[in-house]
Amino acid sequence: MSRKLPVRLFQPLFGLFMAFFMSFLMSGAITAINIGFPADFASRWMHSWGLAFMLAYPAILIVAPIARRLTLKLVESPFAPSVPVAGTEG
Repeated sequence: MSRKLPVRLFQPLFGLFMAFFMSFLMSGAITAINIGFPADFASRWMHSWGLAFMLAYPAILIVAPIARRLTLKLVESPFAPSVPVAGTEG
């Protein structure tokens, strides 16, 4: 039987995965743009990734709620009940 983690851990775990993948991809891209692909590229990339991840995780935990609130001001909430359009009630 597989057990899932409690829902209260969703945000920190989601942030952890986002920080992991985004810092990995972005540090690789920026490293390649800045230095190309020398023989020690992988070593330099892993060093950059470690630093980027340490900054990305706390940043995501702080910025994600702000980004969510701003987005919900611009789009219809997927959590709000449907509101009938005037004149379409039966």
